[in-house]
Amino acid sequence: MIWLKRIALILLTISLGTVIDYAVHQTSPYFSVEFSYFPHKILYGTLWGFVGYLVFKKYLTTPLKAAIAISLVPAVLLQTMYYIQGHLLTWVVIVFLILHFLMFLLPSYFICKKYKSLFVV
Repeated sequence: MIWLKRIALILLTISLGTVIDYAVHQTSPYFSVEFSYFPHKILYGTLWGFVGYLVFKKYLTTPLKAAIAISLVPAVLLQTMYYIQGHLLTWVVIVFLILHFLMFLLPSYFICKKYKSLFVV
């Protein structure tokens, strides 16, 4: 049951980060993407966020470290995939990597802090 709670909270983190991302993408036609981008980000972001948590679990001694692992792994992997698929220019990948990481980190930190007993060793 504890694993389901972790997955659900990581899903919440990625979903909230995706809401922030959606708002940013709406600010300019230059940033527009197909709508299918957002459900894709939620599905794979949750998967890779959970994998990131599992891989780095023994090093996660603070809520901030847990939030960084849960946020950084999906941000890096999703941007790498978009780059390989040729969706973005190199500088855009780097800028959006940082932005996506921060968009996931914001909700992730507060969730990991509130549910410290679930995420911190």
